[in-house]
Amino acid sequence: MEVADINNYFGDMDLFLMDLILKGKVSEDARILDVGCGEGRNGIFFIRNGYEYRGWDSDASKLKLLEYLVQTLDNHSAAFQHVDILSANTAEKFDVIICSRVLHFSDSIDDFFKKWQKLVSLLNNGGIIYLSMDSAMDNTLANPIGGGKFEFPDTKIRFALTSDLYKEMKKGFEEIEPLRTLAHHNERAQSFVLLRKGSPGSGLTLRDHRGV
Repeated sequence: MEVADINNYFGDMDLFLMDLILKGKVSEDARILDVGCGEGRNGIFFIRNGYEYRGWDSDASKLKLLEYLVQTLDNHSAAFQHVDILSANTAEKFDVIICSRVLHFSDSIDDFFKKWQKLVSLLNNGGIIYLSMDSAMDNTLANPIGGGKFEFPDTKIRFALTSDLYKEMKKGFEEIEPLRTLAHHNERAQSFVLLRKGSPGSGLTLRDHRGV
């Protein structure tokens, strides 16, 4: 297989998500929810291979581009919704939830955990969450300014993952892979979370996070 063929097959997918697929962690009958799907960077593989795929995004223009692309693909089971996490209303449950570069736009710690708990509520027991977001896990790049937000060397202010937040997120989950954090030199850091939902009654109820 040529490099171009690999690129066409996986698209511009996050490498750690691709690693999850190549290790056989995603079953062929998995139901996929891609929150913040954009133009399909992490979704093309699943759509192309006939997975039951749902893509959500708050940017209608990006969804239109993805819908146009999907019309050129055969054997797909994909649907899209112009919505953000908290306003989404669905009775569906999913086996894999992808949330890439979305939650660092949270307004506060409380807002972050409301969104996180919404994702958890949509995940089947035994299901997987793949999440990436800006990070202050290794607090050498980010300057805390309060409320869970940090200023990064690229001059942007964003909500960021911390060790205290991650400790709370892991309740009721097991790590599929250890947390990974990559530093983009003199710009920002980004963490990659891979968790599997545990059994019922295993501590999934989140406490009041105002003191986190």
